[in-house]
Amino acid sequence: MKVNGTNLYVSEYGSADSPPLLFIHGHGGGYHWTHCQGARLGSALHVIAPDQRGVLRSDPTELEIRMDILIDDFEALRLALGIDRWAILGHSAGGNYAVEYAIRHPDSVTAVVFDCPCWDFDANDRHRLPIFAALYDQAGDPASAARCRELAALPRRLTPADKTYELAFGLGEAFQDFSWYDPTNRPAFEQLGREAGFTDEMWSRAYSHLPTLTDLYTSKLDRLADIPHPTLLIRGTKDPATDPHSVHTYQSTVPSGRTETFHQSGHFPHYEEPDRYTETVLGFLLDVGNDT
Repeated sequence: MKVNGTNLYVSEYGSADSPPLLFIHGHGGGYHWTHCQGARLGSALHVIAPDQRGVLRSDPTELEIRMDILIDDFEALRLALGIDRWAILGHSAGGNYAVEYAIRHPDSVTAVVFDCPCWDFDANDRHRLPIFAALYDQAGDPASAARCRELAALPRRLTPADKTYELAFGLGEAFQDFSWYDPTNRPAFEQLGREAGFTDEMWSRAYSHLPTLTDLYTSKLDRLADIPHPTLLIRGTKDPATDPHSVHTYQSTVPSGRTETFHQSGHFPHYEEPDRYTETVLGFLLDVGNDT
């Protein structure tokens, strides 16, 4: 679909007459989420799930992709589809974008679901780095462990230039398992991606979103209270992305916000507890009157 000067691949589930829901994926795309939840949520909603600009099946781009461009794309997509207002659901980094979209376009949004959001990459890093340090100690890499502790103790805010992602990915399999309540679920989850038929080049398009790290390290925690819509936070007990400080900030500054904790999930409740996830999202959106 031609949107805001580029071609976006847009998956849709459910009836166009049902209440609309925009899914905002994080880095890497949202194929797994749509595979797990598109049809389920489409039983009662009109789910709209675009591959964001430059990612997977959408056209590659040479533009520097920043959050402002993505938010403009979401709004242009709404207009192109002729939708008056819609609920939005942001997973991981998509939860960061969802904060800004809801505040900048309040008349376009009915409700917001945050699915294991990364609202502040500095707070998230400071939560994860000591854990990474312990894992590096176990792996016999004291230099990397020391670097993790050094960064976690810095008096200034962390930035993309600190390259904490290199320390994360440097853990290899241990880091991949870190996002799961039950790491034995990971192989089947990864198999879904292999069976999707995407080329390595298509998967690699996710790197086009690295410039958004600058936006993601700009905290959205002080913006949560400015969201004028009903909100729901979904978090897994072993989710490394939605850190305790962020959860506390949400619950203390958004007293009307709801929180649902998934006790057998990490960063992917939509996969580890799919039935409860569907029931939770549908129950919330239908309860708050998403009837646009």
